[in-house]
Amino acid sequence: MSSTQIRNYVAELSNSKDQFNTLSSQSSEKLKKIIQTVQSYQTRMEPLNKNMEQLQILQRNLESCRLKLSQVQEYYRTGRELENTIRQGPTVYTDKFLKAMERIKDALAYFQENNPQDVEFSRLTSLYSIGLGSLEREFDGLLRQTFCPMGDAILIRLMDQKVSDKESGDGSITEDTEQIEDIPNNMLNSLRFLAKWMSENQSFVNKPQSISQGCLAKYCECRRELIRLNLVRVRELLRKAENPSPSSGTVSKPGFLPPNVRGRTKRLPGFVWDISAVRLINETETDELDSEHYAIALGVLVKLMQNECILLDRLQLTASPQDSQVLLFNIFKKGSSDILTEGTCIDNVLIDFNQLVLRLLSQSKITLETYVQFLQQVTEKSSSNSNVVPEDGTIHELTTNALMYLENLLEFADIIGTTLSLTEAGPQTTTNTLKYLTAIGQNHAFLENKFGKYLFNAIFALMTNLERKSEVYSEEIRRMIFQMNNIQYILKSIYKTNIHRYLLSQDREAVAKITSILDERKFFIRDDGNILNRITGMINRSSIDQKERSFLKSLWNDFNNGLNTLTKQHHLISIPDRELKNSLEHQLVRDLVVLYRGFWEKSMSIAFTTNHDKYIKLSVEEFEIRIRHLFNGTSTNSTRQFLNK
Repeated sequence: MSSTQIRNYVAELSNSKDQFNTLSSQSSEKLKKIIQTVQSYQTRMEPLNKNMEQLQILQRNLESCRLKLSQVQEYYRTGRELENTIRQGPTVYTDKFLKAMERIKDALAYFQENNPQDVEFSRLTSLYSIGLGSLEREFDGLLRQTFCPMGDAILIRLMDQKVSDKESGDGSITEDTEQIEDIPNNMLNSLRFLAKWMSENQSFVNKPQSISQGCLAKYCECRRELIRLNLVRVRELLRKAENPSPSSGTVSKPGFLPPNVRGRTKRLPGFVWDISAVRLINETETDELDSEHYAIALGVLVKLMQNECILLDRLQLTASPQDSQVLLFNIFKKGSSDILTEGTCIDNVLIDFNQLVLRLLSQSKITLETYVQFLQQVTEKSSSNSNVVPEDGTIHELTTNALMYLENLLEFADIIGTTLSLTEAGPQTTTNTLKYLTAIGQNHAFLENKFGKYLFNAIFALMTNLERKSEVYSEEIRRMIFQMNNIQYILKSIYKTNIHRYLLSQDREAVAKITSILDERKFFIRDDGNILNRITGMINRSSIDQKERSFLKSLWNDFNNGLNTLTKQHHLISIPDRELKNSLEHQLVRDLVVLYRGFWEKSMSIAFTTNHDKYIKLSVEEFEIRIRHLFNGTSTNSTRQFLNK
């Protein structure tokens, strides 16, 4: 390429560069103008945007106002539109009626909050009250449709059944209890739904009692009348069974009534019971009470109560179990009052019953007191001592039998407490014994104290008897071991059976008194202890005269003979309780070894004989081993070795 061409290219490039610079400058200026224009546009649009937001808010407010106005207009139209529906009542379409009541309730809430003086508010209130009244009548009609008197077959089955006692801890009937009436669930659901709806929508009703209370009153009235009719029919069936006739229908057929209501049974004197009214006895009627039929009627009443509890639980008409109990009481108040009133009018039967219960209480008290006296008796010594007490000094049969008997009494603590309190707070023959038993049965502390006092007297009578029975033994050690074995058994038994709880309720020191007697019996080895203590008064010197030497020899002979006798006698006894055995071993080692050590040391320091082994046969360690061997069953060989020394 020539230089001329190169220069031309360079010139073109330079020209292009100048054009680019010119265009760039122009573009920058145009961009700046555009930015300025946009900024100016944004500045002018800000007021417009604010106006648009305000317009949108106004639009929403207008829409809300339109809806509110439409709703208010609907509230004002509610009375006119729904008046016919409310006045017709829930005859066919209950759901439609309830929706109308919901509309009226919403309208009432609006007028009550915004304009309670408006005429429409009064109109709506009147319609709402009319509607609730219609619902109450619908509820009442549904009750009559759902419930009806029981048939004869059901009532006869109730008379033949036993009263169920399956109750939970709080007194309510368990699920195992059978419901007598077969009521469809849809009917119960309708009743429950209506009662719940009226209970939740009673804000605008100016009545002395709430709608929910009105529903309960309707239910109570309906069920009370049915219970009365059922009980009247029960009495009629019992009369037909008592006096069968050819025209009596099905109830007179053999096998239709349960066996316990067929025929005429033995009667008690009194009035004839009638559930429907108080009967006036005329010349053609007998002055008798069929006690069996009266008991059957009471049983049916209890079963009807159990059935009503199940029904109330299914309906859930009340807010709490306490309200259910009140409702149940109101339902059965009339029927149960009639039955109980008729029963209490039979004074001669009550007097006989009171006398029977009092005689039973009196005889029971005499029996209980006689048993305590029996425990205090002492069997005369016979030629065969083995027939009186065990040869090895173990537990007497009377002790085991007595504790077993007292343990069985624990189940009847309140009954025995009531029996024993007969002379202190007992009823008279002219009073109601059942009321007395009910009243005193509530004072558990008093009854527990009386029962505890009886147990205390019985146990100490037993211990007195055992102490006197122990006199059969000729050896003191067997007497003491016999008493300790039995007292230890008594102590362990009263703790094992919780008898001690009743003893402590009567006397806080009762158990301690028994334990103290056992502790006193543990000091049964007195002779050897006295012999060992007699050396204490001797003079402390190594040289003694002949009289003193003879006295010391006599002491050692007495000690050896006493230990020999103790060892021989110990083979004749048995201590089955390990705790008592260990306690006696520990106490003997603790008391006798210390005394023997002092006795042995003083004797060894005094030259009272030339042959110490003849008198001092055991060292202190051997003496301790000998004492321990008395309780571990290994003393036979040791005893022989000791006797051979």
